[in-house]
Amino acid sequence: MNIFNSLLNIFLNKEYKFNNLKANKIMINEENFNKENLTLGNTFKVNENIKIIKFKEKIIKENLTIVVINNQGKTIGYITKNELLKSKLS
Repeated sequence: MNIFNSLLNIFLNKEYKFNNLKANKIMINEENFNKENLTLGNTFKVNENIKIIKFKEKIIKENLTIVVINNQGKTIGYITKNELLKSKLS
């Protein structure tokens, strides 16, 4: 295997792991998030167990803040572009 294939495999493996993280793994806890600029028009709700691949494009394309809820419908956290970038880089 050449170096290009090795690097490609590393990248694809990291991308696969990132896409399969669940929302509750990268969110900011509800009590630690500044909610001053949130409006109904710039949020999108997801369950805490939804994988990132299901909503990451909404954050990027529509500049939305993801509201993470638990199975009872209670808000437990938030995800913005910043959290996506931090998670992708780590």
